[in-house]
Order: sequence, then C-alpha cells, then structure tokens
Amino acid sequence: MPIIGKIIRVNTLPTIDKRESNVIYQVAAPGSPTYTDYAVDENGDLKTHAVVDGTIPLELADSNISISDTDLLSEGILSQAQYNVSTREKLDRKLEIPLTEGNAQDYPKIIGVNNNGEVAKLPAGDLGKNIANSSLTTVAGSGLTLGANWTLNTSGFYYSVTGLSDKSADTTFNRMMVQNPSGQLSWSNGKNMISNYPLLLTDAEKTTWRNRMKLSTENYSTGTPRIDVLLLPFIDNSKNFIQYTTLVGLNLFVDNVSSNAYIKVKRVKDINGVNLAVPEEYSVDNFTVMQNFPNNLNFGINWSTKPQGYYKVFVTHNGLTNPSSPELIVKAGLTYSKFTGIANWTSVTGNSTITDTSISIGQGSTAQTDNLISISDINAGFMVSFTVNNSQSNYGANFVGSFYGGIRGDDGVFYGFSNYGGDGSWIIYQGNLLPNRNETFHIAYYNGVVYVIAESNGVTYQQFNSTFNLQPRRFYLSRGSGGQGSLTMNILGKILFS
Repeated sequence: MPIIGKIIRVNTLPTIDKRESNVIYQVAAPGSPTYTDYAVDENGDLKTHAVVDGTIPLELADSNISISDTDLLSEGILSQAQYNVSTREKLDRKLEIPLTEGNAQDYPKIIGVNNNGEVAKLPAGDLGKNIANSSLTTVAGSGLTLGANWTLNTSGFYYSVTGLSDKSADTTFNRMMVQNPSGQLSWSNGKNMISNYPLLLTDAEKTTWRNRMKLSTENYSTGTPRIDVLLLPFIDNSKNFIQYTTLVGLNLFVDNVSSNAYIKVKRVKDINGVNLAVPEEYSVDNFTVMQNFPNNLNFGINWSTKPQGYYKVFVTHNGLTNPSSPELIVKAGLTYSKFTGIANWTSVTGNSTITDTSISIGQGSTAQTDNLISISDINAGFMVSFTVNNSQSNYGANFVGSFYGGIRGDDGVFYGFSNYGGDGSWIIYQGNLLPNRNETFHIAYYNGVVYVIAESNGVTYQQFNSTFNLQPRRFYLSRGSGGQGSLTMNILGKILFS
C-alpha cells in the first residue's frame, strides 16, 4: 500500500468526485470533540470503514463510485450501485458471527444443510436429544436394532414400561418375560416357573394357595356341618405314626385358614364301651379341605398318644357345630370280621398258593375271587381291607413286569395298587408312590366317592375318585413275568356303612 500523504480536516467527507487521492480526511462535525479518519489511496478507493446515516457502510453507498477492479469492470460493474445490488442479496443470506451465549428457549432455531447445499431452519431443542435425556415420540419406521450385547443398568432407579395394551383375552400372547441371575432378559412359556412355584412356598402358603384355587361354585360352606361316615372307622393306636381319617357328610368345605373353623375329637366311651361321665376333648391341629370333594374333610392324628376308646368328631365353622358323628374306634390291634370260605378263587392262571383268604402268585399268574361286594353293599356304602407283601425285585437285567392288586368288576375298572417301575416299586393305581413293601390297603365307597387308602412305612396315603359304576366287585391279583420274589395278598374283611 503506498504511503498516505497529507491530512485534511473537514466537517463532512467530500463526495467521490471532489476527493483528493493519497490523503487522510479527518471528519468532525462542528463542535464535536471527536473525529473519524478516512483514508483515500492513490486510486481514490476509501480504505477506512465508515457508515452513512449510521446504518450503511460508506463504501456501499450508491453514491460512492470507486470501482477500479479490472475483474469487476470486465463483468460490466461500473459503479458502486451496480455492485451493491449483488452484494446486498448475498448479505441478506449471511449470519453474523455469534458472540452471545444462548439456550434452546431463547434461540429455538439452528441451521441445517441438505446434500445440495440448501439451508433450512431446524428446532434447536432437538439437537442432542437421546433416550437418556429426553421425552421422545417415535415416528413411523423408527426403532432400535442392537448390533451387539447391550446393558441397561438402572442403578436402583425405577424402570417402568407403561401404557401397554391389555391382551388377557388374546391366546396368542402366551409368552412371559424372564430373567437369569445376570440380568439377561428372554421369553419363556412359563411352564418351569409355574411348576416350580410351589417349591418356594411354606406349608401355610401352600394351604392359602390351594384354598384360593377353589372353583367359583365352591363357596365355603355356610350351613351346619354334618358327618355321615368316618373313613377309616377304626384306628390301631399301636402304630406310632400319623393316621388319617376322612369325614364324609355335608357342609364340610370349611375355611381351614381362618380361625373360625376347627376340629375337636372327643372320647365318649372307654375301650369296653362304657360311657364317660365327662368326655375327653382333643384339638386337631391340621386338617385339609378338598376342592373336588367339598363334602369331605380330612385330618390326621398320631393316635398312639391318645387313649383307647370310642371317639366322636366335631367340626365347627362360622360358629356352627355338628351335633354328633359316627363313632371312631381306637384300640391297640383290631379284630376284623373276615371273609371265610373263599378258597375257591376263579380264573386262576399260572402258579398260585391259596390259603382261605390269602393268595401268593408267581410269575405270569392271575387270580380273582367270586364277587364279594354286591350291589346292595355298594348302595349301603362299604369298605374292604387287605394287606399285601410285595417282595419282588429285579434280577440283573431281568426287570419286574407289571402287577396289580385290589378290586375290580366286569366293567374292567380297577382300584388298588400297581407297579411303578422294573425294580418292584409300586403306587396307588394312578396315584402316589409307596415307599414300603408291606402295606395295608382300605378301599371304600360312599355317596358317589371311592376312597383308596394305603398305610406305608408310617405314612398314610389317600386317593379319591368320583367315578364308580354300580357293578359287583371282586378281589383281583395279577403278576407279569420278570424279576424274582413273591406277591401275596391277605383279605382282612368288609364293613358296611348302613
């Protein structure tokens, strides 16, 4: 840049056509204590920024003719006015360099640029939004696809998913969300969780759960309890384990969780049948209601701790108590009214040893008695008892075959015990595994319900069935091939309930 020459002080800046070149104009209004310098170079171009009317840069004023750039002259721009037309259009689209710190509330817009270089205003509040710091709303086609394992650590804060639709009635929604100990989520059909759920419950919680599973039509009884039959009607108190008795009657579906239901047994006679002046009363700690048999109630006592004699059972529910009950005989050793003269077993196959009411059969043998339970017995209600000695076991690879013992009729329906596996273990037929090989069985029928009761290794097992065809029944014993040892049945006797 050439050296600027002289300084000229003026009240106003001369117009372009009257300015000298290579000078500095110091412009001060009359009486003003300050002035502004304007430098004009050798080409007459103004080098110091100034404004006209306080708004328009002087060098942009239309009256300022200072075009000397050959490129502009070649483009036909001969005056400042022509140049300003293009410049102002560009300036309208320019932004000032930001100097102020702002926020999305005061400055709600930012600039976005597309692939063509075109710009648009965008909401500043969306800049930096993510699922961790914003309340977002999805749009069509949006989503999140994981490309690797991903962990959400709640650090103890609540994590909620709200507003889900109700699919309770939609059978296609048959999965449940599950989690392993490390927090990994997946889905399950719930089978294992539901089947293992009872293992997490205490006995008291199991009782509560069982009572809540009652059918909607199985409301707790509101009438006075009534006891028609006791199964078993006798107890051998020389046995030092809990023995169970089932009460059969009406209004016995009691709320055994609440304190307004309880059972007491009263000894009303001694072992000789002499009435006691003051009956002896004992409370029953545990009793079970039966969802499928609401007119049955079951309780157990270790009768070896109780004196011999004749007992009656009293059930109280909602302040109502049965006035009486059949007698329960408790004594050390019981004398059965045995069947006699039934040595003539029928349909005997294979090898059997018969002695009056007892039979022992070998491999591949089957035996049965004549009909010893008549239609009249069934109508009255009956109970038959027998013992079984199962000494069968597998012999190397020679496993025990199938075996059955109990009662059945011409309809083929069977009640009793059957084999459980090739080692000689057994179960109540379609029921409980029996852990002992010397058993006492009681099979009873009353008021439409069949009871199969097995005493095994100091424990009483029971099974109930509401299907019983009115056909005569006979004792039946069958054994397949395989294994070794004997299978023996001894018939004890029959009791009619009315």
